[in-house]
Amino acid sequence: MTYLYGRSWLAGKRSPVRPIDEEQARRVFERGPQLGVAAVEGPGLVPRYVLTMSARAESVTVHRYDEHGSEISSTAYHVVDGRLFLFSATEWLYPDDGQYHGMMGALADRTYLFKPDGYARLRTKVEAAPAPTIEEFTDVNVSDHWLDPIEWGDWDRIGEYRPTAV
Repeated sequence: MTYLYGRSWLAGKRSPVRPIDEEQARRVFERGPQLGVAAVEGPGLVPRYVLTMSARAESVTVHRYDEHGSEISSTAYHVVDGRLFLFSATEWLYPDDGQYHGMMGALADRTYLFKPDGYARLRTKVEAAPAPTIEEFTDVNVSDHWLDPIEWGDWDRIGEYRPTAV
């Protein structure tokens, strides 16, 4: 696996925004403002995942893509009481036409918001529907939404992680 570093990721171009080398990336990881890490098999290929994070990974968003490079999900973590907590997860559905789509080309999306106390909110928007639907839940088991802090190079632990309550 190869890790490409930059500020974030250009899905349509399959490349980092403002690419930097590993030494520069280590400095950005420590000081910020934002580091992007793409786990790829090689340049120009769709990444297994992309992380965008603040300094010292106080907040981390994991982006996942389909085989065409369209972003299909993102999960956002923020530090609470010294650990990362999954606060939100968004999924996008695109036409099944075998090509890349930006998020504006999604047919539907749904976003889950979570709180450590077990509250959850689900917003679903289908392009053909007149308005989004909102659902709220309590007593959601969020026990697997917690992760230990991320250290430099610990990318796969959060990039490959998929909590069950999403």
